[in-house]
Amino acid sequence: MYGSDRRMYSIICCSVKPEAAEALRRNVAETIGVPFEFIVFDNREKGYGLCRVYNLCAARARYDLLCFVHEDVAFQTPGWGQLLAGKLREESCGVIGFAGSIVKLKRLTGWNTCGRDLRLHYVQFMRGGHHLRQVNPDKEDFSPVVTLDGLCLFVRRQVWEEIPFDDATFTGFHAYDVDFSLAVACRYTNYVCHTVLVEHFSEGSFSYAWLDGMKKLHAKWESRLPMVAVSMTPEELARYDLWGEAYFMKFMWQKGCFDVLGIKDACNFWKRHPGHGVSWLLFPKYLKYKLRYLKGR
Repeated sequence: MYGSDRRMYSIICCSVKPEAAEALRRNVAETIGVPFEFIVFDNREKGYGLCRVYNLCAARARYDLLCFVHEDVAFQTPGWGQLLAGKLREESCGVIGFAGSIVKLKRLTGWNTCGRDLRLHYVQFMRGGHHLRQVNPDKEDFSPVVTLDGLCLFVRRQVWEEIPFDDATFTGFHAYDVDFSLAVACRYTNYVCHTVLVEHFSEGSFSYAWLDGMKKLHAKWESRLPMVAVSMTPEELARYDLWGEAYFMKFMWQKGCFDVLGIKDACNFWKRHPGHGVSWLLFPKYLKYKLRYLKGR
């Protein structure tokens, strides 16, 4: 579709910290190994949602390979531009990222379901240290997934033109990545990349705005879920559903959201799955997080 002069990257970054965006630009220049343009959108005054920012910037991008990246990311692999370009230009390739899941359940979850569904390859800075998060059970260069975390997303411009970010539904900073990756997964194959390493410098944060975003996402996709990236039997999918329900309860408790899911929900889970080990583990988890929550008030 594009000539050789367009075989380059448009790096798109929504910024609220100019010094962080400049550090990212320098990092890309030192590591990418191919021509690129850096499109930074200063969002300090406008406060646009990420979908709107990404669509505005992608519309004026000059090149055929797009990278939507947070400003708190750094690329660690020299020459990563060529390492990703071949895969991105495969006709069946959708979005490539560094943290994703092989299943998105019908029930409410985040971009990941229960931990067993993860495919990961990135360094996470947290608690003062650098932690390699790597899950690649099949030893692949690129693992098929359905959902991706938005810390860094690569996609061909052609794919984005077919399936732009949904800025009408997702007007804030949450769920845009899961929605975009699900939409693309309906026509293409998404991947987690294991040949390029990036580092993410912030731990992320939970808010009720995140929860509201995920509820919007599930309302939009209810008729299409569950979606999987690999073949699963009904029994395997049922196990993921069980694990996903328990995992999300524990996540809500960890974040102090006992008004969203509480002890009654744990009891209902136990009644439906009385002999399952996960059922018995829920109660000590509830007590642990409830006591932590009460001490912190």
